[in-house]
Amino acid sequence: MPHAQHRPNPARRQFALGAAALCGLATLTGPAHAQSPALTGTWVLSWRGARDSYEGTLEIRPATAPTLYTGRLLLRASRGGIVNEDASIVVSGNEVRIECSNPTFQGFDSWSPDRFYLTRKGPNRMTGYSLDAMGNRGQAAVFERI
Repeated sequence: MPHAQHRPNPARRQFALGAAALCGLATLTGPAHAQSPALTGTWVLSWRGARDSYEGTLEIRPATAPTLYTGRLLLRASRGGIVNEDASIVVSGNEVRIECSNPTFQGFDSWSPDRFYLTRKGPNRMTGYSLDAMGNRGQAAVFERI
């Protein structure tokens, strides 16, 4: 009996090409979102800075891009004084960088915008340190979502 001649199946070929294209698209778009777990919400802050200890809150708004957030930071110093700052938050994997700007303050002669370098320790906790504009490093910063 002669062998049947193998004929390509156009539907099977189209399905395979479509599946390959979807896998490639998932590879391109998946990791960016996977690296940016949602930070939106209210976080309480306990921070030993270079010159004082602080308590406060960070309100993080919904992401403006897969790894970019904005927010507002309110700090109260242990020796008195209040600071409000705008915050820009950038996420890269488990690393979170918070760069503040536009500080308004009471009880201080001056205030430089804060910068925090943090590591995610689960969905509701970040720990790390701060650097001020003069390069002074804070001892510890802990953010916990409430």
